[in-house]
Amino acid sequence: MDKRQLIGSRTAKGGFENEDNIALKFNNYKNDNEAQEWLRIMGYNYTKIYTLKAVTIPVRISKNKAIEFGATSNKIDDTIKFKKADIQLQLNIKIDDIIFRENLSLKKANKGANFNQIDKRPVDTYQLMWGFNDKIATTLKKFTGEITPSLKEQVGLKDKRRWYLNELNASDVEDLLNFFDENKVIIFNDILKGKGALAAEWFLVTRKDNNSGDIDWILKDINYVTNLFSKGKVEVSQRGGLNLCKLTVQRKGGTPDPTSLQFKINPLTLFEN
Repeated sequence: MDKRQLIGSRTAKGGFENEDNIALKFNNYKNDNEAQEWLRIMGYNYTKIYTLKAVTIPVRISKNKAIEFGATSNKIDDTIKFKKADIQLQLNIKIDDIIFRENLSLKKANKGANFNQIDKRPVDTYQLMWGFNDKIATTLKKFTGEITPSLKEQVGLKDKRRWYLNELNASDVEDLLNFFDENKVIIFNDILKGKGALAAEWFLVTRKDNNSGDIDWILKDINYVTNLFSKGKVEVSQRGGLNLCKLTVQRKGGTPDPTSLQFKINPLTLFEN
């Protein structure tokens, strides 16, 4: 079996509350059993590591910060726009004295929890990213409420602020579904893996049992994750939303950007596969 596709799942108490806690565990790898196991799954013998520094990555980063994290001058914009990593490991291996970088995306979930947001942007931003036509953009903007129904069009709608997909022209919706289906490889890579120096290479999910307080985890190579979640159909859900294989696509709602398009994932799916 490819070492980058090995599953890691252990039970522990505490130390998994946020990115800073997990970075601390990596930085204490010489004495931390979980960190040693994570490094093993990632293909490293922790006894051969000369130095290791785990750094949490801010939600928003400047161009100077992007360079610190390994972005090249011609990839700075991609690194900032498509950042998916939450922690970066910088490792120096004794045997060859080369610096390695590993980027991890972290997700937390409670047992029985549903979905976590993984990406949200205005429809126009996704159009620039993926190149769908204006007709598909209009369908998505009606779905998110960026384009609102007129008083006449509101008759019969479940939500007077926008349309559900099963309330829109069937041909327009079919064009939307076909586009997502035909382009799902690039779409899943962009919203799960990202691009540039801070694209995620690993996906670490921690799962908490609220009754016992126990936490277990699973660590997977990001290519395994994108392949897993991209399996399935692209279809309109029973409620008129969009099922993108194993992801859910919704209107963001709430503040500050209610008409953005939102992609959601159930990270606990990794424990079932």
